[in-house]
Amino acid sequence: MANGGFLGPVVAPSLGDLVTAFTSSGTFTRTKSTGTVVVVAGGGQGGSSIGGGGGGGGLILSPSSYPLPASPVTITVGGGGAPGTPHPVQPPGDADQGGNGVDSSFGTALVAKGGGGGGTYFNTGHQEGAPGGSGGGGRRNGGSGGPATQPGQPGDSGSYGFGGAGVTGTSPDSTGRAGAGGGAGGGGSGGNGGNAKAIPAFPTSYGETGNYAGGGGAGGNTPQGGPTCGTSGGGGAGGGNTPYANGLVNTGGGGKGSGPATTAPSSDGQGGSGVVLVKEADVLQNTSGVWTLADVYENVKNGTWSSS
Repeated sequence: MANGGFLGPVVAPSLGDLVTAFTSSGTFTRTKSTGTVVVVAGGGQGGSSIGGGGGGGGLILSPSSYPLPASPVTITVGGGGAPGTPHPVQPPGDADQGGNGVDSSFGTALVAKGGGGGGTYFNTGHQEGAPGGSGGGGRRNGGSGGPATQPGQPGDSGSYGFGGAGVTGTSPDSTGRAGAGGGAGGGGSGGNGGNAKAIPAFPTSYGETGNYAGGGGAGGNTPQGGPTCGTSGGGGAGGGNTPYANGLVNTGGGGKGSGPATTAPSSDGQGGSGVVLVKEADVLQNTSGVWTLADVYENVKNGTWSSS
């Protein structure tokens, strides 16, 4: 071996952003003492029977100087609202409010609240849009949207939190039956889901082309004069443009409200699961492999070699 070197691949080290993405629960161990943390909860399920869209999951975006704990951090990624998640159950034959999304968290310091389920109106029973990180959209016939709970959370969860209230459903019913769009991190609008929140600090390969926590579109009933199904919020980070569309996974998007004449809560669009992202800047990378002694010497001398 010439010059006392080692056989093996030569890999040039580099400094750059290190993004750690959690699409399911796990444990985070820091490389740097500070970083940017994004926590997105699961989106809410859409309501049944011309129901409101599900609210987007609560979203937390920390500054880039956020302190990262020295000890490993427990990460929880919440699932989207679905028939099995908590929601009020109506009498037999009536429709159910959509289920709320499940909370996501970065340790105990940053807790994002699940999106609210969409409201519903059917036979003798009805439910309004549920509270959540972003609130669920209101049912037809003037049902109110759910309030947003994320901005009011204690500590950093609220200070760095985003969420919007669900929109009120159309009224009177004679003007056309339609639910309302779910709230979202970027705001709400009419029968369409609220706009998702874009986070340019992270590559667009995450979320839905860089968008998160959009509200689900409302259910509609065109034959009775109502609008067609509402659209999702923010580039599809919520329910789609057809009945029963689910929120996209790992975006926290709200599910779509259903169209008419369905009594099965499972037919409503389910919420998309959440995600947790951590970005650490100026991290030494590409340090695996076997190095020549000359490479080690040059990197130590230039301050680009890590001993960890």
